[in-house]
Amino acid sequence: MSIASALPKKLREAYTLVELLVVMAALTVLAAVLLPSIKSLLHDQKVATASRMVKAHFEAAQARAIAGSSPVAVILERENVNFPNMVTRLSIGQVFPPYEGDTTATTGTLGVSAAGLNFYDTLTVTVAEASLLSNVAGVFTAGDYLQLDDRQSIYQVLSVNNGVITFSNPTVGQEADLQISSRMTDKARFRLYRKPTKSFLQTLTLPRGTCVDLSVSGLGPGGNEFGTTATGLAMIVFNPQGRIAYWNNGVDGPMAATSLMHVLIGRTEQVGATLADVDLMRVANPDDPSSFNTNINDTNNAWLTVNPFTGAIGSSGVQAGNEMIGTVPNTVAGRLPTARAFATYGTTQSEN
Repeated sequence: MSIASALPKKLREAYTLVELLVVMAALTVLAAVLLPSIKSLLHDQKVATASRMVKAHFEAAQARAIAGSSPVAVILERENVNFPNMVTRLSIGQVFPPYEGDTTATTGTLGVSAAGLNFYDTLTVTVAEASLLSNVAGVFTAGDYLQLDDRQSIYQVLSVNNGVITFSNPTVGQEADLQISSRMTDKARFRLYRKPTKSFLQTLTLPRGTCVDLSVSGLGPGGNEFGTTATGLAMIVFNPQGRIAYWNNGVDGPMAATSLMHVLIGRTEQVGATLADVDLMRVANPDDPSSFNTNINDTNNAWLTVNPFTGAIGSSGVQAGNEMIGTVPNTVAGRLPTARAFATYGTTQSEN
């Protein structure tokens, strides 16, 4: 029996040093056991919170487009040159109403530049009928967007010189558009859109450690069209009907959304500069499970899916794709269609 325990209770005012050390040791062991689980749980909660924040941001942009009868963009700001497919900040961009000339009957004449080959890539409009295309006005410049007639295709403006608009054609994936040999007339109506202007009052910063992973985001069952090695702003633009007017990965210019658009919300440490990065790690470290971690195989992550035809915005959990093909590790690109298929199913079920 210790001296301390033998003393009357009224005379004992504190614990002994040995007792304090025993309690501290027990707390240290308990913390070492529970801390990894608590840390993982908190991180998973962060991803869930980030997913809700991104969905709300998209819905706010869509609602603003409908309420204002004017296109509104969700701008995805790439992190930096080392992590061009990591997005931790999103903002809303206002798109000015399209310009169609000074009268409803204004048209332009299609032509071909020296580099145009068999595709129309210039539009000449009389400045008297479209005053904003004059050099004095200087309203439209390179990087703005052009639509012709009733086509869904969107062309990026390369220059505007006193009524002569030079644009990028053919657009990505639309090589047959505006072929000289197939078009019946060289006259065309037009709509010009200025680049979205970022609103600094409506910027969303995601919780630390979470991000939008553009390396696996894109259209349809398996495309990673948002993934690039450049740092241009990516954006998704809603039209006044709440549908996707066009989208841009910041490199290839504006494009029409031809299928469901999938955006993945996940962890910053699971984003590679390119899809091949993780596959290279897997080849170099085949026995290291941590090298297999990617955002499309983390079931705590979430997809945000936008239906470009109805405007429906849905979210669903990530279901991992096939990790192996027989005894050979599957690539990230090979696992992507399976993960996207579950995202598509989850979205279509929520619409029904």
